[in-house]
Amino acid sequence: MNPEQSFGQGGLNGFLDVDDLVDRIGLDDDDIAWRKAYIGFDAEDERRLSDLESLLRENQHQIADDFYDNVFQYSETRAIVDRSPKGVDALKETQRAYLVSLATGDYDQQFFANRARIGKLHELLDMPLKQYVGQYGVYYELLLERLDERVQQQVVDAIEAWAEEQQDDGGLGGLVSALGFSGDDEAGTLDESFEETVRAAVDDGMMDVLALLRLINLDMQIATETYVDSYAQRLEESIERRKRLAREVEADVQQPIEELHEASEAVATRAETISSHTATQATKTNRAATELGELSAAVEEVASVTDEVRQESERTERLTAEGVEAADGALSELEAIEDATTAVSQSVADLEERTREIDAVVDRLDALAERTTVLAKNAKIEAARTGGQGTSSQTMGVIADEVESFAERTKRDLAAIETAVEGVREDAIETVETTEETVDRIDDGTDRVRETMASLEEIHESAETTAVRMEDVAAATDQQARNVETTATTVEEIAGTADRVASAAESAAAASQEQTASLRNVGETVSRLTDDDGQDREPVYERAE
Repeated sequence: MNPEQSFGQGGLNGFLDVDDLVDRIGLDDDDIAWRKAYIGFDAEDERRLSDLESLLRENQHQIADDFYDNVFQYSETRAIVDRSPKGVDALKETQRAYLVSLATGDYDQQFFANRARIGKLHELLDMPLKQYVGQYGVYYELLLERLDERVQQQVVDAIEAWAEEQQDDGGLGGLVSALGFSGDDEAGTLDESFEETVRAAVDDGMMDVLALLRLINLDMQIATETYVDSYAQRLEESIERRKRLAREVEADVQQPIEELHEASEAVATRAETISSHTATQATKTNRAATELGELSAAVEEVASVTDEVRQESERTERLTAEGVEAADGALSELEAIEDATTAVSQSVADLEERTREIDAVVDRLDALAERTTVLAKNAKIEAARTGGQGTSSQTMGVIADEVESFAERTKRDLAAIETAVEGVREDAIETVETTEETVDRIDDGTDRVRETMASLEEIHESAETTAVRMEDVAAATDQQARNVETTATTVEEIAGTADRVASAAESAAAASQEQTASLRNVGETVSRLTDDDGQDREPVYERAE
């Protein structure tokens, strides 16, 4: 197959829209004309390139082989070749086609569009720009080596043609004279025509070189621009992805950031509250430690008082036992009093009986006094009736008066006795009542003494139990005092821990506040997010395989 026919038919071409590429880089007829004018590429250069076609065709295989020999010397460029869907032979064939196309093109928009396509294909293979541009340096050496030989040959051919002309005009002597070997005064000086011939041949050869370099420069410009276009596309896509990512991130993160911001503020507030509570706790713990110290002293004092109470309990036990004994004696005395009271009651009853008997006697004496009074009155009456005559009448009268007087006095005495007896009876009744009340009270007192004895016995038992338990309390109090001392030590340690926790809480609050500030910065940064979204671009050469 003719290399020109296979040129540009590689497997990556399906991933490339040449028209779109040319349109993006602005490669139209006006742009191409400007580029040519800027570097001086004209129709004369086109003619000269056309003259180089035979040279390029004759050396295409050697140049392609030498070119890839240089490529394979470096692992970086060899890796690019390995990524190409074409094999090495196909690549060399493409290289030969490109070489020949330098001398056979029309150098129009289609020609340079093809050059843009070639540059883009290299970019699709992820060949770095430095390697692509560096290839031109290799090309320069390979091409200039052949062009140097051509220029030398052109100089030789021009000299030979000049020599033939000189020999035709003046024979061999004319040629010798032109070379400056004649014997006249101008000997040793080259003929101007010879110098002009050589210069003209060299200039012509250099113009061929310059024409080729100008075309390669146009090629390099356009290929480089495809790289720039690709970089610009990637940059635009990256910017767009960043913008899209920024919008998505801002939309997705804004609410969590706000929530986290609120949570951070809440954490800061709570941390401050915790710090405050912890400080209060530390204060209260210190106070508790102080109070525990005081309590420890109080417990020790209680332990001391407990010992005293235990001693008092033992004393109470003794006194209670003595009280029980005294209560037994008091009960015996009360029982004796009860017996005496019973005897008094009996005596009072006997007195009442005697009083009644006295009443009976008084009644009889009263009746007798009445009769005596009556008798005296009768005697007076009788004496009066007799006229008071005689001694017996007087005596009767005197007796009657005396009797009456006796009777009256007797009545008065009987009345007094009766009054006295009545008073004795009333006193006896009152004494009986009082005695009965006393008996009742003695009975109550006896019952209470018995109850007191029972209580005293219970108190005695309780005092014994209390004494035993007070010994246990004393031992427990001693243990409690030791425990309080241990607790006080622990509380002091807790107070220290609380202080450290308060400090840590303050640090946490400060850190949370810093976090809140950082979250604000994050929220602001997210809105200006420009980082790439990290999407990996699958190389085109992998999709072409």
